[in-house]
Amino acid sequence: MLLRAVLFVCLLDWMTLDWVCTAQRTPENMKTNIDKLWNHFKVPKEKLFDGHPVFARSTFQNKYEDSERSVLMSVVLDVYLSLFSHMLNQTKEQELTDSLLHVQEKVQDLQKHYFLGNIPELKRQIEDLWAIKTSDTLTQGKALSQLRTLYEEASKLGSRIHLRKFNRRKRRQAQWQQTITG
Repeated sequence: MLLRAVLFVCLLDWMTLDWVCTAQRTPENMKTNIDKLWNHFKVPKEKLFDGHPVFARSTFQNKYEDSERSVLMSVVLDVYLSLFSHMLNQTKEQELTDSLLHVQEKVQDLQKHYFLGNIPELKRQIEDLWAIKTSDTLTQGKALSQLRTLYEEASKLGSRIHLRKFNRRKRRQAQWQQTITG
């Protein structure tokens, strides 16, 4: 019984510590500005909780590697920047404009410092790739002429990624072995 109580207290402590750390990541003035914007651009509850969030929950799950989640988060932040631009065009109130500009600046800083800053360029390149006319015979021939080189590049990249994962796994196993024996 005592062990359960101790485990429960430890779990609560861990959870509240995580909540405190998470809360500290968003500065107070940022929270205030978000609240101001939320109150102005409020969505009715039945539409807010209709089961279709703007950003799918699967976007933020751990099924992706950190590098993949970093790309996804960069795109999400880019979407927010686009939303803010549209919102700035829709509002005439100075207080809301100031709040939007502040939040937009903070999101830009976050994206620039922690995530891919060249998302617009990546986005353009991805759109260009999706626009390739795969049914066109000229495109097919040109693509075949590049296949050997691109296949080798893809193989090298795949090998590097696999090697990194393997080395990471070996390090974790070695640390785990030290924990058990040490």
